Amino acid sequence: MRCRARETAGIPVAFGNWTGAVAEGYENSAFCEVWGCLDQWMDRSDRIHARGRNRVVTIEPTIGGRTVALTVKAYGSPGGLKGYWDGWAGSKARRAWTVARVLGAAGIGTPKPVAFFEERTRGRIGRGYFVTEFVPDLTSFRDELIRIYHTAPKCSDLMALLQTVADAVASLHRAGVVHCDLGNQNILLRRVGSAAWSEVQFVDLNRARFYPEISLRLQARDISRITLPSDLLRVFKAMVFGERRPPKAFQRWENMYRFLFAVHTLTRRWRHPLRERPVAKTEHSEPRYPAVKDVWIWDDRSGQAISTLLVRDRNRLYPPLNAVRIGWSNLAAWPAIWRAARRLSRRAFQEPVEFTGRIALAVEPREGTWARERALLEGLESRLPLMVRFYHHETDREWSHSAAAVRELRGMGYPVSIALVQDRQAALVPARWDRFVERVVGDLAEQVEWVEAGHAINRVKWGLWTFREVRRLLEPIAAAAKAHPGVKFMGPAVIDFEYHYLIAALRSLPDNFHFQALSHHLYVDRRGAPENFQGRFDAERKFIMGRAIAESSPACDPCFIVSETNWPLRGTGVYSPVGSPYVMPGPRRVDPSVSEADYGDFMIRYGVIALASGMVDRVYWWRLIAHGFGLVDDRADGGEWRVRPAYLQLREFLRFFGRSVYQARSILDDGARVYWFRNPTGQMDALFYTPGEPKRRCLPFSGGRVVDGFGQTVEVTSSGVEWSGHPRYGLDVMPEGRICDSV
Repeated sequence: MRCRARETAGIPVAFGNWTGAVAEGYENSAFCEVWGCLDQWMDRSDRIHARGRNRVVTIEPTIGGRTVALTVKAYGSPGGLKGYWDGWAGSKARRAWTVARVLGAAGIGTPKPVAFFEERTRGRIGRGYFVTEFVPDLTSFRDELIRIYHTAPKCSDLMALLQTVADAVASLHRAGVVHCDLGNQNILLRRVGSAAWSEVQFVDLNRARFYPEISLRLQARDISRITLPSDLLRVFKAMVFGERRPPKAFQRWENMYRFLFAVHTLTRRWRHPLRERPVAKTEHSEPRYPAVKDVWIWDDRSGQAISTLLVRDRNRLYPPLNAVRIGWSNLAAWPAIWRAARRLSRRAFQEPVEFTGRIALAVEPREGTWARERALLEGLESRLPLMVRFYHHETDREWSHSAAAVRELRGMGYPVSIALVQDRQAALVPARWDRFVERVVGDLAEQVEWVEAGHAINRVKWGLWTFREVRRLLEPIAAAAKAHPGVKFMGPAVIDFEYHYLIAALRSLPDNFHFQALSHHLYVDRRGAPENFQGRFDAERKFIMGRAIAESSPACDPCFIVSETNWPLRGTGVYSPVGSPYVMPGPRRVDPSVSEADYGDFMIRYGVIALASGMVDRVYWWRLIAHGFGLVDDRADGGEWRVRPAYLQLREFLRFFGRSVYQARSILDDGARVYWFRNPTGQMDALFYTPGEPKRRCLPFSGGRVVDGFGQTVEVTSSGVEWSGHPRYGLDVMPEGRICDSV
């Protein structure tokens, strides 16, 4: 073998039928001896990264007294006319070498190229080698995704990984390079912490091409080989484009190329049966992606599981038998429900309602912040009922801390309930869910008022796809109810105005199991004002229908609890339930977020409508501390916690009405509302507002004093006061005329 130095792309080399090039510093005689017997070096190595037709191994020759780690990819001989084509166009090894040199010069990450060699026989390319410096401690995008999916399903970590890779892909395309085989396995990177990555390296470069400018079509072709669940793919593509949304033309091209690549992948084993058989055996033994239905990611920022699939894919995977079950259940149940609803609509707002213990709040005990949260809870100056959630995906330590917080709150005089929240593993590994239920309920049975079974079971992002899985989820709950007869259970915790699913879920309970209350996570249409309509239903009518289901179903007692509600807050980004997991660039078409002022007003109005109607027995606000939707902002400027207007409004509402008895409601001719209460001293109080445009008008009462929702005195003039969406209170007043529920 001889090495010749030239001013070319590397230093040309030739030996026998082999030609190639080496990088500067790798042309000495010691390296030349290695290049001449690469086959033997590869056969002796036990650091094998890939087997099959194209092998990848790491060799460690000793050069000049030091060990040099090199990664070698051996390409098999191309079949048929492909060998002659490569003789003209360049071998895979040569192309990988050329692209790697260009990427290195452009500052794009790839292992430093050391050498390439190709075997030529009468113009036909045979085998080839491509050698790079070995980069230790690298992992791949594929392996990191598998690790997160299986062992650390945390959204913020996943988003950080996607952003790191998306930025690198965008840089690759800005450099004028199209990889043409940009699979997850060909993107290497270094994990530098539990949720940080760096040094993205692109490998398997033999298909890459250079262009003066990368078109949307070329970019789409490259990205079409990235493997992600469809909604995570939507996020990844948005990250690649950065400050602008992916253009529609790009989306069309990407969809087309992704479809073609899927067909290509599915037909590979028939096109190359002998070549693919050993590859399939190797892939079967390696860690694999979970099925797309089983990918479950928790977003600690917005306090929810995220949707990993687009709506069309969720619908495609949704079992058809679910629709049959829903249709049959509703056909059997709705006549009784409608009769109950008509009866209840005549009773709504007509009967006194004791407000004591009906406004409730959820808290989230966490190590490091619980003392501050508990102090803010005490600042509300009321022993209102509380809810603490226990999450199946969390650790024993977190369960123990939450259990200790429950005991502490109970000792302070708070009525405490708990919720058992499932993940996908609860359905896939039911024995673990059984142990979780037995542990939590058994540990706290003497401490809690209610146990809520399950969470948003009609949303597949929370881990349940079938009614069979719903029934299996509730089986250990039924066993716990039998073992602890003093504990009351509520459920099945369906979310949103999807009573058709709720009815079917109530018919999927284990035998001889019965809820003491129907619990529901009930939001309003687009999360606007509670008086807004969704079709023919505003919040009031939704409450009536929920109560009607509770009273007509044999699966639960006639008790209806709203165990979760809130509004997403504007400007809170990914911490908002509607901003998670990624905020797309540009204006949002339909933004259901509200201002902090509206948030507090809507909270009071929602609670009063729900409870004064007599349809809802309790409302749990979700939750005390959260940047995106809480009464307290835990991510204010400077890292300080900041109470929002809603916190102050809840405190004052509980002070004025927390122990009062609702008496009647008056709806004025312009839609303004007055709710009348009798306070513990026997005097009358009034809560009044208008859901329409603010206007100044007289008050329907005399005497007493008027305060706003923050307890500040409001001056009353001869023309009255301004009525707006912000509830104000008349305290110790004398109603003028007969108070009634009149439209």
